[in-house]
Amino acid sequence: MPPDLARINAYIDAHRDRFVEELRTLVRQPSISSQNYGVKECGELIRKMMEEVGIEASVLPTNGQPVVFGRLASPKAVKTLLIYNHYDVQPVEPLDAWEHPPFEATMVGERIVGRGSTDSKGNLLCHLKAVEAFLKTDQEVPVNLKFLFDGEEEIGSPSLPDFVEKHRDSLAADGSLSFDGGFDASGQPRIQLGSSGLLYIEIRARGPKRDLHSARARLVENPAWKLVWALQSMKGRDERILIDHFYDDILPPTEEELKLLEDSGWDDRAHLEEYGVDRFLLGLTGIAASERLLFQPTCNISGFKAGHLGEGMKTIVPAEALVKVDFRLVHRQNPLDILEKVKRHLAKHGFSDLEVHCLGYIEPSRTPFRSRIAQALISAARENYRTEPVIKPTGEASGRQGPWLASRLGIEGAASGVGPPKWRGHAPNEFITTGHFIDGIKYAANVWSKYAQS
Repeated sequence: MPPDLARINAYIDAHRDRFVEELRTLVRQPSISSQNYGVKECGELIRKMMEEVGIEASVLPTNGQPVVFGRLASPKAVKTLLIYNHYDVQPVEPLDAWEHPPFEATMVGERIVGRGSTDSKGNLLCHLKAVEAFLKTDQEVPVNLKFLFDGEEEIGSPSLPDFVEKHRDSLAADGSLSFDGGFDASGQPRIQLGSSGLLYIEIRARGPKRDLHSARARLVENPAWKLVWALQSMKGRDERILIDHFYDDILPPTEEELKLLEDSGWDDRAHLEEYGVDRFLLGLTGIAASERLLFQPTCNISGFKAGHLGEGMKTIVPAEALVKVDFRLVHRQNPLDILEKVKRHLAKHGFSDLEVHCLGYIEPSRTPFRSRIAQALISAARENYRTEPVIKPTGEASGRQGPWLASRLGIEGAASGVGPPKWRGHAPNEFITTGHFIDGIKYAANVWSKYAQS
């Protein structure tokens, strides 16, 4: 028998003010992973909040910041959902751009203004309050639940792969669900079925033992030019990546995924305005631009450093040059395989003396549109928000979040977000509205119910 969601929603509405205050308490606790500020204390606060609603919880060590892990067994449940979220937040600088202190959770009308309000403490707390609503209305949660709350997502979750391998048995589930961020810019709920992969490398060229007078450029090779030539060998002006076998493992989008793009309401003008440019690469427009954004890999120069970059004149042959390159990867590409292909490419083209260092990588992920978790999210979004959700078959960004975790564990996984559109992510004056937060609790409860019935 499916749960009585009307009773659950009534309970959530009746306890709205308390739930909002609990979120404000969580936002007031700093947890900036990149600065090691307050993260462990926040993990302990979340563990306490989990135990208060009836979840068995513990704070588990990693090589970096701790993971908060929890479980809730439901006697009659058949399926198990693994809930991923993160409790660390972005730095708050520039401080003078905040209209209210970032860790005071100031109420401005219906907005809770504070770092982490949407990304991702509001999203995280939705799941805990949904558990409370089930149990306090004397109903069993329709699925077994496991919770993995990451303390390092904002720095790339470097400890998560080892943690997942070490605790693979404890994390066993049928599907993975992640809430993070907010609605689509269109104002519709957003559902994401995957994420791009990432390979981030540093290439260093060394020249003379020290900087030389630039007159010596007649006789001494300039390491900056060596990097320029190496980079030119890697990508053509037509944007085609020239590394041998780079595209070999890519699976093209299915007809169903292309249909999702057509239905997504892509708006050229809105994206051009957001990016601050007049045109897209290669003159692309419409669905062709959207398809390239989600389903094509990249080779991007993130930064280049060589020689004198300060004020005034200083003409030199620099002793070394450095470039940082990131590759966004798509489904079935393996970051470590791509790294080896880059090294072989450079050696083949006469650049074997360049030093290549991997700074980080994330595997791409994708869950089929017809998967049970995707359909549960879609059905619940339609019911709760009374509109069609925007469904992204994958994401342009990379992260070790729900879809990545699902791929790592060999299960289906998808993500959504309950915050408002344009919630000022990673910027001053981040906020969530009380309405989006409360509606998100109801959404979580319905997603679990739909998944149990799938």
